[in-house]
Amino acid sequence: MIKGLKIALGFSFAFAWVGLTAQPMKTVDYNTKLMVADKAASEGDYYGAIEWYTKAFEESKDLNLQLAMADLYILARDFSKAEKIYDRILKRDKKKDFEDIRIDYAKALKSQGKYREALKEFNTIMMDAESTDSLKALAKHELKGIEMMDNLAPNLEAIVNYLPGKVNSGSAETSPAIGPDGMLYFSSFNRKKEIILDGTEKDYHAKIYAADKNDKGEYDKITALPEAINRPEFNAAGVAFSRDGRKMYFTRAELQNNNIETSTLFVSNKSDAGWSAPTEIASLNGEYIIKHPYVGELFGNEVLFFSSNMLGGLGGFDLFYSTIKGDTYGVPTNLGTVINTTADEVSPYYSNGTLYFSSNGHPSMGGFDIWYASWNGINWEGITNIGFNYNSPYDDLFLRFNDSGSSGFMVSNRPNKDKQKMKGSDSCCDDIYGVYIRELVIDLMAMVEDQKGPLNGASAEVYDLSLGGYPETKTNFNGNNFNFPLQADRSYRAIFKKEGYYPDTISFNTNGILDDYTVKKTVKLKTDPNYGKDEVEIVTINQPIRLNNIYYDYDKADILPDAEQDLNTLLDLLEDYPDMVIEMSSHTDARGDDSYNQKLSQRRAESARNWLVSKGVNKERVKPVGYGEKVILNQCTNKVRCTDAEHRINRRTEFKIIAGPQTIEIKKEVFKDKGGDRSGEDAKRGKN
Repeated sequence: MIKGLKIALGFSFAFAWVGLTAQPMKTVDYNTKLMVADKAASEGDYYGAIEWYTKAFEESKDLNLQLAMADLYILARDFSKAEKIYDRILKRDKKKDFEDIRIDYAKALKSQGKYREALKEFNTIMMDAESTDSLKALAKHELKGIEMMDNLAPNLEAIVNYLPGKVNSGSAETSPAIGPDGMLYFSSFNRKKEIILDGTEKDYHAKIYAADKNDKGEYDKITALPEAINRPEFNAAGVAFSRDGRKMYFTRAELQNNNIETSTLFVSNKSDAGWSAPTEIASLNGEYIIKHPYVGELFGNEVLFFSSNMLGGLGGFDLFYSTIKGDTYGVPTNLGTVINTTADEVSPYYSNGTLYFSSNGHPSMGGFDIWYASWNGINWEGITNIGFNYNSPYDDLFLRFNDSGSSGFMVSNRPNKDKQKMKGSDSCCDDIYGVYIRELVIDLMAMVEDQKGPLNGASAEVYDLSLGGYPETKTNFNGNNFNFPLQADRSYRAIFKKEGYYPDTISFNTNGILDDYTVKKTVKLKTDPNYGKDEVEIVTINQPIRLNNIYYDYDKADILPDAEQDLNTLLDLLEDYPDMVIEMSSHTDARGDDSYNQKLSQRRAESARNWLVSKGVNKERVKPVGYGEKVILNQCTNKVRCTDAEHRINRRTEFKIIAGPQTIEIKKEVFKDKGGDRSGEDAKRGKN
């Protein structure tokens, strides 16, 4: 077993690939578990390796095994699971043997948009006298990415939405391009589940597809291009078209253990019969990886931009161009230090003198960010991060616009409620998103204050309640103002937070807005007098613990945004105590029909359980039980007159340990009601 295992992630730019071993889980000794885990890891079977390292860790409690698991989760871009393991290791590392992984922990936080927590960890590295110069330089670079966010363009006119229809699958989609026939071309493995290489799997390679719209404007007619393009045993990707639409460029790649082993550039010509058998562009191919072609113009000539790790680069993948003269291609030229870094620059896109590309070498919001630079006729200048909406804490690539610039596409592994999860991960795989430039601009402008005035350094989460799913999150470290794009005729909830303060929530809608409009809100946060107190409470088996922040809309069992803070904490406890089994219970007050209350509470308990399962918890570890009005905590039983505040005591969600550890430790303030007095909110939502 190797400490700090690092394997190149093949699906981060163009492919999403998970190969799981099909070995039966037999009883084996400790050394065999390590051997099987190491072999799985070396073959790119991340989750198979994690499964075996977990079994070995249960036997030895060796923190090196947990470190290997965390590194593998990073490679699978499952940042949430990696973060929790890194955190657990650092807390248990009394001798500071694992202090060097703090940078990995901080980057895992940043990759989820947890900027405040990441900032704290990066600063810890910077102030640590024992941190190496190289480690401090890396932390400083990551800090620069967070600090620049205060000055990024808000792009309120741009809406980036998960592409509806049948284009996206559980595996990765990449390189979207509008063809000369108006269809959407893209590359995909087109799989709902991970690929298992057990000797029986057939036709599992990535292909180039063309998608057409239905009457609703959704891409739901998906067709793979013929074998002349999608050659068997090769992965086809990186599709791009010449400006006249007569040529299609793409690459054929071979993968080895999640790495791109070989990649060859081809061109196909269009005729009345369709796309011709492709021709290799021999003058540009070589003993290196070449990918992501795109046609543009420099010095008055048509050129082919592409990304490659060929000699003559600055390190990693650089952007190059080659001049096109008919069917010949000039010597590749590096785009230079304004564009390229010692890390990776990929997915170039050129439009009207501007080059757009993605980079993880320039300071970023998280992973790959989209940048742009202008061509002045001689060289590149004005390199700029494109800013919010387009960029996120995750990997954002392959930005493309139509000719008018009113709409386009991009690729991202950012979480989305409609995303098909692979192995329960919100962010493992890339999907195609639609980009829309609005004529009607509606936005939220919120100011955060406390009792003394403007309060800098808060975070904001905005939920589109009409759609549900994940929030858009921002942190303003140097100011107290927030801007978020909104859409017409939608309902929203915004939650504002800052360490040392109680969160506050506002709700609003954009119904009936017909002209450009700014929704202006001022939020005042109250200080938390208990902040910083780490008193620990011992919880024993069968002791019910109330989850004070889990509320439900009247007559519904959907998990609301406020509830996720308690559920996330409970998720952490389940991961800290892997043998713990809990009962998740829901209770109503005594008002209403007894039978109905029973069924409603059961649905609510199951909803909370399903949320935990969606985050990777084994469903056998959470037993949902609806008690209805069977367990009343005060005098407010049937036909007894009580105030709503008295009834509220009985409307609750609880958990208790029913198997595993006899006791656990939790901080006393963990499950306190962080939203203040909820009686008014409950009154709005109704009884039960």
